[in-house]
Amino acid sequence: MILTAALFILPAAGTVSLNILQPSIDETYFAEMRDLYVYGSFANTGDPADVRVRVYNPEGEVIRTLQSHVDMTGETPSSSVDMSLVPENLQWGDILAVEGITDPYGSANGGNKVLVSKKWGYYLAFVQGGVTKNYSGMYGEADEDGNVFPYTEDFTSGIYRIVVDVLDKNGHNIRFIDGNGESVDSIELPVSFGLTHASLGMFRPDENRENVISYARQNDLRSYIDWFPGYFQISGGLAGYQIPAVWQPNNGIEVVNSLEGTIYDTPEYAENTLLMYNLGSSSTTVQLELAQILRAGLEDSEKTTYTYYDTGEISYTWIDADDGMSKTLSGEITTYPDMAEPDFRVIYTHADSSEDPIPQNTISLLPNLTKSVDTSPYEVTVTRGEYLALYGLTRPIATTLSDAGTPYRYNVDDQIMGFTYTCGDAEYTFEGLLNRVFVNPDGSLYAAVNTNYEFGHVFTAEDTANMPIGTNVYEVKGYDANGTYVENTSLNITITVVPETFTPTGFILPLSILLAGITMGAAVITIRKL
Repeated sequence: MILTAALFILPAAGTVSLNILQPSIDETYFAEMRDLYVYGSFANTGDPADVRVRVYNPEGEVIRTLQSHVDMTGETPSSSVDMSLVPENLQWGDILAVEGITDPYGSANGGNKVLVSKKWGYYLAFVQGGVTKNYSGMYGEADEDGNVFPYTEDFTSGIYRIVVDVLDKNGHNIRFIDGNGESVDSIELPVSFGLTHASLGMFRPDENRENVISYARQNDLRSYIDWFPGYFQISGGLAGYQIPAVWQPNNGIEVVNSLEGTIYDTPEYAENTLLMYNLGSSSTTVQLELAQILRAGLEDSEKTTYTYYDTGEISYTWIDADDGMSKTLSGEITTYPDMAEPDFRVIYTHADSSEDPIPQNTISLLPNLTKSVDTSPYEVTVTRGEYLALYGLTRPIATTLSDAGTPYRYNVDDQIMGFTYTCGDAEYTFEGLLNRVFVNPDGSLYAAVNTNYEFGHVFTAEDTANMPIGTNVYEVKGYDANGTYVENTSLNITITVVPETFTPTGFILPLSILLAGITMGAAVITIRKL
């Protein structure tokens, strides 16, 4: 038997090499019914050869068989791919979409969804697990006569096995060199489907991305570095494409899985950790990931963890107003307050005071602004006639969601948007979300506007000039977008006002004008994670 089998493993006319790069080692655990990409480098210096991908269920049975069908040049021809599946504005660099392969036996054949690119030196397989089966139109496999039969088994809880090998034009195995430099007949990778717990957060700026990923590794959580099916690009991003109707459902069920047919992966068991920083309203983090949490009513679940930087920023550098020295404050990721606390929906992180104007709801990360920074913002001191800014965060609240136009994507309709500070007859009202001014490595600036769940309440120079000298306690309350008081937002802020002293003014005026211009709507570039 062994001798007979060996006769069908033929040496290649040239050198063939192949490895598995994705699923990567840290991302082999998926939500039940997830689709996935099997991706790796592929090189062939001999006769044209095809890549085959098989998936074995926990019982050891083959439940998916996919194979490429290269032309005489050794790659998947463009004539075999229907690119109309990809919106034109979401494809770049002239790359083919594996989801659009039609040959052989049409687009409904899920078994032909393996693409080989000689130009870029890779293979890519689109393996379907069930999440898009009701509308993808390709959830099945063709027999040798071209008849397509629907898959009868979804990827539910358990350990599966992916096996990748190479075939010649006659369907015989070709030995190839794997990623370790060994000559092999096939390579395999175990993957698991079940409950997932991910570290979520914005991938802008780069430091925040790295922190989201490192937090996942330190706490044995999932992170999303591998491509979601329907969202592929080559290394460096020179070419790629997006199919929102494919990648967004796959992303969404990783957060909260409400699909019928799952075994353990259900909304009541969904666990997620979300870093609340720089959350843009149209970002994937808000519209897709956080939206799934809110849609399932899990915003206050003990299985939903929110984290933040304890200083409000990843890193914060300024010129100290007292001694003129440059100072830097680094933030550490910290868990939101326990919900047993009466004011758990509001967190203050730090306070700035400065003779120079501080725009409302704006924080600049320029390192040469002169100010005083207080990391105990619940009890702050300000010189009369100075600006005083109090920065902090809020917790998501129950809300309706509105359709954002593509599957699994929603607009979040409500959050804590307004605050009142009251002390005796004095009352100050603040509304809106935080704007940040980031600094690129080359010194240029870009703004991230309307950062959700963060605020920057600025008492102007006129406000503090009218405050009495001494210490006063301000009662703070938070309100939603409709002006309705939100429970668990009542707290106290103590502000001590000291007499003004003469200090020469001067050299920060241009920066103050710049920040004011940004707040007033000057042309800026908003850069966030998609």
